[in-house]
Amino acid sequence: MNALALSVAAFFLFSIVASCQYAINDFLDREEDARHPEKKTRPLASGELDASFALFLTAIILPLAMVGSYALSPGFAALVGFYLVFNVFYSKYLKHMVILDVMSISIGFMIRAIAGAVVVGVAFSSWLLLCTFMLSLFWGFSKRRGELYLLENDAGKHRKILNEYSVSFLDLMMGIVATMTLMSYIMYTISPSTIENLGTDKMVYTVPIVVYAIFRSLYIIYIKNMGHNPTRAILTDRAVLSSGFLWLLVVFILMYINMDWGLPTEF
Repeated sequence: MNALALSVAAFFLFSIVASCQYAINDFLDREEDARHPEKKTRPLASGELDASFALFLTAIILPLAMVGSYALSPGFAALVGFYLVFNVFYSKYLKHMVILDVMSISIGFMIRAIAGAVVVGVAFSSWLLLCTFMLSLFWGFSKRRGELYLLENDAGKHRKILNEYSVSFLDLMMGIVATMTLMSYIMYTISPSTIENLGTDKMVYTVPIVVYAIFRSLYIIYIKNMGHNPTRAILTDRAVLSSGFLWLLVVFILMYINMDWGLPTEF
């Protein structure tokens, strides 16, 4: 199986396992979600889907996905299994611990990135991994801030951990993490291993696109007040989506199209 086929198969298998984990999480949180202004429409929280039936389906689908993951790659299956166990532990304990609740979510994204590299048999960049961690931290803290803004004085009733946060504290954390995200990406673009693996030393030219995307994200969070739902905030903002497509296009050009830039190697 070639790398593309492996990637597609791994994507679907990991998505299935993650969906099963979300089903478990929604089962545990169904009472709290029922009191949330937006989460109350979720199938389990609203009662539209019977909780026992959801767990029954999860018990059938999850083992099949794990077997498929092992057939794809034992190393990939180990990471998927760790992701599942870690997230169940998160749902039960870590989500109630200030700061660790957001960091746990970020670790989950790191596991996904590592699993993707393992399944196709390539080395992952430490800088890119760090960038993934920082970016997910950024959106994690923005979600907490958005929840405080949306729920106001009732925030603690919907999610007890929100009592441990304040808007000013989260603003500070987001400023730090946004800066570290940009620095991590910049270091990734100029890393010798990146230049060697991608075959180009011009990835640094993608930095302005990433800077704009981060700044636009801050605009979405602070001006549009959509930080409580990062997925919808990103997928409904044309500027962020355009930045993503532009980034992919520029990376493709830098990696696969030989261009004579007419520039000296050093200034």
